[in-house]
Amino acid sequence: MIQSSLALAGEFTLFIGDTLKALSRIWYRRNIFLRHCEIIGVSSSGIIVVAAMFLGGVLGYQLYVSFHLFNAEALLGGSVGVAMFRELAPVMTAIMVTGRAGAAMAAEIASMKVSEQVDALEVMAVDPIEYLITPRVVAGLVMLPILSIFFTAVASIAAAGVACGIMGLDPAIYWEQYSKVVDRIDLVHCIVKGSAFGLILTWVGCFNGFRAYGGARAVGLATRNTVVASCLLILLIDYVLTSFLPFGFAKLVLS
Repeated sequence: MIQSSLALAGEFTLFIGDTLKALSRIWYRRNIFLRHCEIIGVSSSGIIVVAAMFLGGVLGYQLYVSFHLFNAEALLGGSVGVAMFRELAPVMTAIMVTGRAGAAMAAEIASMKVSEQVDALEVMAVDPIEYLITPRVVAGLVMLPILSIFFTAVASIAAAGVACGIMGLDPAIYWEQYSKVVDRIDLVHCIVKGSAFGLILTWVGCFNGFRAYGGARAVGLATRNTVVASCLLILLIDYVLTSFLPFGFAKLVLS
């Protein structure tokens, strides 16, 4: 068990190294890169909007009810902003994109692998890492931070809609506290975590698809392993990054 895990970790490390080596030729695959930016980012915007609206609405309601017990409803705006930028937006965005795009790229590459299309690329002197993997990884690196910020914006508006439109909180208090508490470091958290999660879900998805062998069962296994491994790694890396990134709140200290 330990030996197989170490072998898998070593294989994944070599796979990452091969992907990084192919980065120097990403310009020649820019059309493929842009297509995957659309697949990972633009095509995922719909599900991001729906998830952000529901999560923001729930957070606005729950925080209002909790803060109302202590007559601290004014803290709701800042709490929503910090929670979204630092944790909920990048994590939820990564999980949603993993279920939609990460699993799809694993299934697509696994299908190409078992049907020997990857071998055909090698026969035609086309590097499969450069053609299939690197554009997807770079697209995930670029698009996940953008989607995370978009998720935060939609969820913050949804939380304001519930807290102010339904529960009766003054919108001026919500947005004033939001702008007062949310700092640049919160945006740094969102961007750094989004970038890291984008690398994770694309690398894991491509790796599981690229090492698939056998028949149709291999495609299903690659898809399953991608979703499970990506979600666990996202939560693990989220904890690690939260431990090392600075906490911030500089504006509150200065005020």
